[in-house]
Amino acid sequence: MNEMIFKRLIIFSIVFVQIFIAFNPARAMDSIVDDAPPVDESKPYIPVTADNLQDMTAQAAILIDATTGRVLYEKNPDAKAMPASTTKMMTCILGLENANDDDIVEVDKRAVGVEGSAIYINEGDKIKMSELLQATMLASGNDGAAAIAYYVGKGSLETFVQMMNDKAKEIGATNTHFNNPHGLTDPNHYTTARDLAKIARYTYQNEKFRKIVSTKEQEIQWVNPAERKDIYGSTNRLLWNYDDVTGIKTGYTDAAGGCLVASAQKNGVTLIAVVLKTSDSRARFVEGRALLDYGFKHIKEMKTVDEQKLISSIYTHNSTNYKTTVKPIQPFTYLVMDTDNVDDFSWKMNLPAYIDAPLKQGAKVGTVDLLYQGNVVGSVDMVTTEEVTEGFNLLGFLHKLFFS
Repeated sequence: MNEMIFKRLIIFSIVFVQIFIAFNPARAMDSIVDDAPPVDESKPYIPVTADNLQDMTAQAAILIDATTGRVLYEKNPDAKAMPASTTKMMTCILGLENANDDDIVEVDKRAVGVEGSAIYINEGDKIKMSELLQATMLASGNDGAAAIAYYVGKGSLETFVQMMNDKAKEIGATNTHFNNPHGLTDPNHYTTARDLAKIARYTYQNEKFRKIVSTKEQEIQWVNPAERKDIYGSTNRLLWNYDDVTGIKTGYTDAAGGCLVASAQKNGVTLIAVVLKTSDSRARFVEGRALLDYGFKHIKEMKTVDEQKLISSIYTHNSTNYKTTVKPIQPFTYLVMDTDNVDDFSWKMNLPAYIDAPLKQGAKVGTVDLLYQGNVVGSVDMVTTEEVTEGFNLLGFLHKLFFS
């Protein structure tokens, strides 16, 4: 009789544990969540450093200066590749630009159970957008990315995907096409190392984005169920073992291989490295770090253009003021590498003759280009310093009448 009771207790315990696991999300309690299968340690791998980048297993790679976008190293930068979860950089920035931090997102049932890495959402769950973005980027949750997409796309995944592709074109990522918000394999979902670097550079200009992607671990609080709290750890291992790293996003699928977009800051310089389709999930971190090390190793100096030389005025049409002031979106600094001649650098302003109201403060109106030996190697956006409001101004009207 006692043996029968003991067996029943064992069976009950097993069933209870299975139910608990099924209804409680996975957590990253003092550990690192991963978005890729374990590495096969039996496979030979040559450790890649800044001195032997030619041994990279990545099929495509690029290293850029985050300020100007200047390319410091490249390998097949325009080869078509699958981005895997690095896609979520675009999903995140669209969430930041098209929703408020305190918006309450009610999980769309179509976002529940999306294949792959997850934050384990359920239909009807409610969470602040700021918490949803953080959880999704930390744990690389495909379900979280879908929830963001349905909210920002006002219930339409197709609308959100179109927003992704429109933003890619705006950024200049012309060889990229998105077909989903998370990066699961799709023949019509592709990019290049160069385009991902452009997207990363754009997103990195957003202060909230920088904070999200530089976070190692965070407790996420849900609105409903109110008692739910989860601790997620970043899938970006470089955040845990490379002091200078500040982000950004990992990716892995069997088709895409190991992917990583990594940013690092040292002595006031910010670099962005991209590696696509490495041999395994380990190699993406080794090779991403090697690229960053290469950049920092070969920087000779950093030069800054006097901001007063770059502040300009532009005529405005249909506005209450006939002119507005524009300036670089960030200090115009550029790197001089140990193979460069500092005297061969120059800069060139690219601004329209006039702009039309209305425009928000910080709106892009042109660029200031960095030239090396007369060739454009990078640029910084020129933006409005104040809101350009609609209205009438006689001087603006006359300029429009005679010069537009």
